[in-house]
Amino acid sequence: MKMKRYLKIWVACVVLLTAACTTADSLDEDYVPEEGTELIGTFFVENRQMTLRLIDITSQYDMVGYQGKAVPVQHTSFDNLPEGLKETVKNWALSAQTQVYRMKWKGEEIYHLLCLFMDENTGVYRKSGERVAFASMTEYMQFLQEASDICCILLIDVEVVRSADGAPNLLVGTWQTDWRHLHHDVGVTGTGIDDQVPLYADLPFSITEICQFEKDGTGYLRSIKTYRDGTQEMALDPFTYKMTDYLKQESEGSTYQGYYYKCFFAAGDTIEYTARTRDGFNRVFDRYFAYVTYPWYRLVSDPYDGKTGSPKYGRPQKSKQTPIVGRWSGNCDGAAMVFGKHTYHWVFRADGTGYQLQDQSFMQSFAYTVDSVQGENLELTIYKYDTGFTIDDGFWTSGDFRYHFVSQPVPQGKGMKAKLYGGGDKLEIEGWTVRAADYSVLPIVFRRIEK
Repeated sequence: MKMKRYLKIWVACVVLLTAACTTADSLDEDYVPEEGTELIGTFFVENRQMTLRLIDITSQYDMVGYQGKAVPVQHTSFDNLPEGLKETVKNWALSAQTQVYRMKWKGEEIYHLLCLFMDENTGVYRKSGERVAFASMTEYMQFLQEASDICCILLIDVEVVRSADGAPNLLVGTWQTDWRHLHHDVGVTGTGIDDQVPLYADLPFSITEICQFEKDGTGYLRSIKTYRDGTQEMALDPFTYKMTDYLKQESEGSTYQGYYYKCFFAAGDTIEYTARTRDGFNRVFDRYFAYVTYPWYRLVSDPYDGKTGSPKYGRPQKSKQTPIVGRWSGNCDGAAMVFGKHTYHWVFRADGTGYQLQDQSFMQSFAYTVDSVQGENLELTIYKYDTGFTIDDGFWTSGDFRYHFVSQPVPQGKGMKAKLYGGGDKLEIEGWTVRAADYSVLPIVFRRIEK
């Protein structure tokens, strides 16, 4: 699927092949694989202090894309791989999603491993497990041209096994994010730099959010939209919450702590969020370790305590005035490049705000405007927040293998085209596509969810 990816500092930890791991079979006792998947195994990775689960997702596909063309799937389970390849395949898969292809080349049975964070020319192996080394990219390209009888035999997904058992609840307290307090130069060894930069000064309002976590697992999210004339619109969403994962890691003189937590909103929504910090949750947390973010700062108390408002975290009703208002759900099941089936959600509210989810996981909040409507075609502007910001958001640039903060950033919303059809119940959004096995690009069709 074509989407902009956030720069996350922890990617460096993910791209390395695993140096040491042990099986963690006891964690599989309560695991129920999703339809079309099979558990390969669960492994504790010592040098990353993480437990990872490898999942065979091959049965979800009949044809997949390989090197620009469609090839058939002839599923071979991990246990039935050649013995000489098993350990290599496992180590690649523990680093990121991995594809295994079988083919004929110069009279031999050859296996090609492809992984998001590995150079593809380093993934060619003989049945014995010996790697085929190419002296040049020209030699590798020649190999691709000469290979025949190509089929995909295994697609492996990897997920972190989550556990918050015994974790300290450092989220308890009051936290605020707004469109003014900027956090940047977030690095592995530091907690970042704070500045005050107005976010989206071209909009007639700004947004502040207050999140309160109580020790008993209750809390609320308060949203305040403040217009230029000082008038305010307020929403109040009570929730219960539970921590679903906690991780603490020491590296390079810095301590990382991070939570996943799930909010069950009284108005009906259920959303899983992230909260990550390098200061022990004493002052600040971010949704993601991005180079630039507008994070959540700890407050002594809620400055809006006692004020109320209607809840926002329920399902928006269909609107004749703004037809895009509603909850939209679309399936991503591409068969080339990145594999695995996910459901994405866009929620557009009547007040010009909304959010995105991958499955049940929070991606970002946003404000939006509908700039034009011509028949089925809409032009929108999306003003994302509560997320990380990338180079093209206007905050930073790169050069000399380093990142540089723009001293006087002027953040602006991003234009986006959409198509609304099918009686107002189908939605296509610019950039949200999947690739079929033959690498043709197809739009994700989002459908209105009303119940």
